[in-house]
Order: sequence, then C-alpha cells, then structure tokens
Amino acid sequence: MELRQLRYFLKAKELLNFTEASKHLFITQSTLSQQIKQLEDELGQPLFDRIGKRIFLTEAGELFAFYAERSIRAAEDGKLLLEDLEGLKTGVLRIGLTWGLKSLALSSLKMFNDSYPEVKIEVTFGTTNELMDDLLKQKIDFALTYFDGVHEENLIYESVLTSDMALMVAKDSELAKLKGIKLKDIEQYRLALPVLGFSTRDFLDREFKKYGVKPNIAIETNQTSMIIDLVELGAYQTILTHATVDNESNLKAIPITDIDMKREAVVIQLKDSYHKKGVRVFVDLLLNENNRG
Repeated sequence: MELRQLRYFLKAKELLNFTEASKHLFITQSTLSQQIKQLEDELGQPLFDRIGKRIFLTEAGELFAFYAERSIRAAEDGKLLLEDLEGLKTGVLRIGLTWGLKSLALSSLKMFNDSYPEVKIEVTFGTTNELMDDLLKQKIDFALTYFDGVHEENLIYESVLTSDMALMVAKDSELAKLKGIKLKDIEQYRLALPVLGFSTRDFLDREFKKYGVKPNIAIETNQTSMIIDLVELGAYQTILTHATVDNESNLKAIPITDIDMKREAVVIQLKDSYHKKGVRVFVDLLLNENNRG
C-alpha cells in the first residue's frame, strides 16, 4: 500500500468521478483505475461500487477513508517536522485570512519575511466559513479571522485581538462631527454591509435582531474593500471594527455608545496536526504588534 494510492483513492472519493479525479491528479484515467483496483485487491474489499460511468463509495470505502486521511496527514506532518529542523530556512507558511484583518496581518507579514526570507508565504482570503473548510482540508496552516461561534473540540483557538465596532463615515462628512451614536439611531443612515455569510454581517444581524433595530441596508457586497471605498466617497455609511479600517485615513469612526459591540480575532489551528514553528513565530508577531498598538 503506497501513499500515492491513498491520495488517488481520496481524490476519487472527493469527486466520485474517475475522469475528473484523474484530471486533478494529472494522470490518465486508466492509471487511476488500475491503482485503485490494486488497492482494493490488497485490502480484499471493494472501495467503490461502479454502476455504468458512475461510482459510489462502499461501506468499506467510507470506513477506510478515515484511516487513509490519517495516514496522509501523518506523512505530511513528518515532512513538516523535518522541514522545521532546518530552522525556518525552507518550507511554506499557508495563511488563511479574512479581509477585515488584513491591516493587522500586514506588518507581521513584513517582519516575518524580513526574518525568514527563505520561507514562502501563501495567503488565502475568504469568509470565516470558507477558511474553516480550508483548514479542515489542510489547505492552510491556520486561519486568522473574527470568530464568535462554538469552539470545536478538534480545533485550537487563540485570541489575538479584541476590537470595538463603530459607525464608519467619511472623514469630511457632516456625520464626522458626531461624538457618538446609539445603535437604534443608525436606522436613519444608508448602510453598505457585507453580504450574508460573512461573519461580520452575521454578527450585525444578530445584534440588530437582539435590540430591535431595522437597518437601512442600501448596498451589499462580498468585497470589504468596496464598502470602505463607498464610505470614503460619502455615498454610504457602514459598521465595522476599528481593526478593519486601521490605516484608512479618510474614515472617521463614530462610537456606538449604548451597546458594547466587540469582535474577537482568533488564530485557529487543527488540534491533531503538526504545528509548524513558522505558525508560532507569526502568531507571536501578531500578539506583539497588537500589544504595541
């Protein structure tokens, strides 16, 4: 039994299509079919039911998938361990990041690169749900995101920042003269907000419902950068954390005075996988940067 065969099996399990799986693996369909057949012969059990051109996972396939994934993970963890022995002189640091925490991560990214230029950095932007999915599939080493949900037992959560939410307005607008605002009074303004599915939007919707606020949501977008651009132009207002708009000199944050609205930024990692030294170094940079702020 070879790791290559396990990877082939898992890709076929994911796509349930030998043709598509072979394309993703950059091998021929006949090679994929042959390797999986050899694996089935060795196990003495069929892993897939083949009905015409369609395939379905058998009960044996479902059970075996757990151990195949664990074997792949163990092999990858061993490789990472050996890379870490090089003292961060090689390897890849794969970061999952929500756009709202870009400003927090930028200076830490620069400092990490200055100290460990041989380590390649890959940054993936996404919603919290997208990043959690990438983390579970081990496409990223950790996720840096706002999170206020239930903590899962198979994950490790480390708080790096707590930031107040505020009404964000254009710095040169009349609204910038406000010293504070009540959440209910925000109903009178035309808001630009993230679309449903973004953790910030989900958080705000819960707060609106909790306090009986009916917001005037004039525009929704899946690009936080566009929201900031629109607010800077004076076309709309929005509600975001201070950390999200850090370094945005054309915005003014108006405190929400009657309700304590804070968001916690956390680093999330898989509990049972190997934790790279590079992740620990980067998280420490984030913590130090926040403490200096």
